Amino acid sequence: MENENQNQKAELIVVYDLPSENRLEVERKNLELKIKNLRISSIRKLHKLGLLCTESVVIVPRDKEEELKRAIDEIMQNYEGMAKSEKLDGFKPVIRVIELAKDQAETFKEIAERKLLAKLDEAIDRISELLQEIDEITEEAKLKKLKTNVKRSLRELSQIEELAKELGIKTNGKVDLLYQLYDKALEKIEEAME
Repeated sequence: MENENQNQKAELIVVYDLPSENRLEVERKNLELKIKNLRISSIRKLHKLGLLCTESVVIVPRDKEEELKRAIDEIMQNYEGMAKSEKLDGFKPVIRVIELAKDQAETFKEIAERKLLAKLDEAIDRISELLQEIDEITEEAKLKKLKTNVKRSLRELSQIEELAKELGIKTNGKVDLLYQLYDKALEKIEEAME
């Protein structure tokens, strides 16, 4: 029975290697920025669906499988379109989805949890520094940009929180602390803009 439990499919991992802008062929055609934007948008699509475990490995909740398939299809089509239009040979991403058994999923969740907690610590440090600097910012344009960035960070935090819950990953109260810090930053920005 225990062996049967361990073999049940739990989560998914996505392993990817995307062609980058650092290829000689690309440099000759002055496509670096175009390809960099494609690579970054592709990575964001994948990271939106799961949590980063290690470089180029994302753990994804099982219930996002259909959304993941659509994202991968879109990424593949985008790369294929660019390869055809720009006549780039061997310009094809490698994206593999691997079903994990329950015990395998736990190992990857542990890695993802460590990575996530480190990322949350970095975000706490950044927003804490920002809170100290807000009072010194007087330019309206900078304050508006800062407000937009904080709101974007709040949306990203909400997605991260949801994914962590779906995967059963604990954030040790760091998400709640970040919500408080972001709210405080928005209040200070609003006050500075008055």
